[in-house]
Amino acid sequence: MISIISKLLQLFKNVLPARNMEDLERRLVKAQEKEDLPALSKIYYDMGLHCMKNNDPDRAMMYLSRSDSIYSSRDDVFEQVKESLREDCSRRIGELEEFPLLTNQIPEQIGQQAEEFLDDLQIRLWGLFTMARLVKVGKRLCVLDGCEVLGQLERAVDLMLCSFQEPVSQEEYQFLMDVCNDLYDLGDDECFSDLTKQVEVPGGAPLQAFDLNGLLVLTELNLYMDSHLRLLSGGSETSEAETGLIACALLPDYYLRTCKEALSDHLQIRQEIERIQDDFTFVCSQFTWQDVAGRIAEYKELDILKVQS
Repeated sequence: MISIISKLLQLFKNVLPARNMEDLERRLVKAQEKEDLPALSKIYYDMGLHCMKNNDPDRAMMYLSRSDSIYSSRDDVFEQVKESLREDCSRRIGELEEFPLLTNQIPEQIGQQAEEFLDDLQIRLWGLFTMARLVKVGKRLCVLDGCEVLGQLERAVDLMLCSFQEPVSQEEYQFLMDVCNDLYDLGDDECFSDLTKQVEVPGGAPLQAFDLNGLLVLTELNLYMDSHLRLLSGGSETSEAETGLIACALLPDYYLRTCKEALSDHLQIRQEIERIQDDFTFVCSQFTWQDVAGRIAEYKELDILKVQS
């Protein structure tokens, strides 16, 4: 405990005085109106510093990661953001990754469980369950210009499930590869960081594409699908199962951006953690493929942004 407090004090000290958060949010809107990506990156960095100064490391991680995502997305943007900002942003993210944040602890726990208890197939199914829960999120966001590929997650989930039991056709394999590649390319699209483009969530705050944990969800979807494609083309000996996707339906950025509460206080977050652990119990059981298909069908219809009764 003492070491954690010492790290916090070291991280938060000597932070330059942050602007008022309302002022930063106004600057963010103006930078978006001008489509000024370097300015957006700088403002997110300043918002991260503000959160650090106010002892809010969860939101500090979110804003600093958004800054990093923007300046890393294109070479021209990277060159326009000061090297000192990039280096400090990266350093702070690295230090925050060592803190006992929920967003650090859950993936770490998943990795430990997978390594200790699961085989290759079990890990892949655990990830596929999460991908199925992202289907409805993808359908919401796919109406935004440039985000159309997110509407293809449902078919991709169905084909990947079938591929565990029988070979897919060349056309189906190509579809999966196209989705995988398009997910990778989406992170470089300016529409992804366009805060003016958002979709309604019944009973909740509007959802932005950037709420997919910056680029993390896209990256993990791409890595998961790439691993599966390599499995289909070369066998398990050429492809290691990926665990990074399993925690991605938590969508912490959405709740951190739209609410003031701590992540652990959100019922949707707690319910998703329960689903992750229930999926682990399921893949450790004597399941049938009919059981797997039924679970995936239910998840594809689940709205994870709503509190489930």
